[in-house]
Amino acid sequence: MVELASVLDELRILIETTYHESEINVQWDIEEPLPLVWADRYGLIQVFLNLAKNSQRAMASTEEKRIRIAAKQENGKVVIRFEDTGMGVPSPEDLFRPFQRGATSSGLGLYVSRAIMRSFGGELTYEPISEGSCFAVALPLHVAAEEAVNA
Repeated sequence: MVELASVLDELRILIETTYHESEINVQWDIEEPLPLVWADRYGLIQVFLNLAKNSQRAMASTEEKRIRIAAKQENGKVVIRFEDTGMGVPSPEDLFRPFQRGATSSGLGLYVSRAIMRSFGGELTYEPISEGSCFAVALPLHVAAEEAVNA
């Protein structure tokens, strides 16, 4: 089980300087209190950093550089969204395939990130928006053993 608020605090520390240097405005919209979730702390950090880095690259040539990182409980899960003002995604159907053409590095980032999420019962999806892009990380809630028995 993971306390998501502390993972998001760690992410903030990791990206703050780089985003400031890139003149990217970061908006944090974190519902409090967030419940405990089932996840691997280090896997989550890896996925969050990959999404943040992808957003940073996507906004490199845009005039408005803004990312909104939001977390809230929805339908028995906690959903964390990374929504940016980048160039958008021309072919969303190819996003989670390995070795993408035109990728700036190995083309494995989203593929591996989704595999990490699924390894502990989470999910990583793309949510179409009118401008920019939005990726959603959904995490199962931690339910105490006695609560699960009584459910």
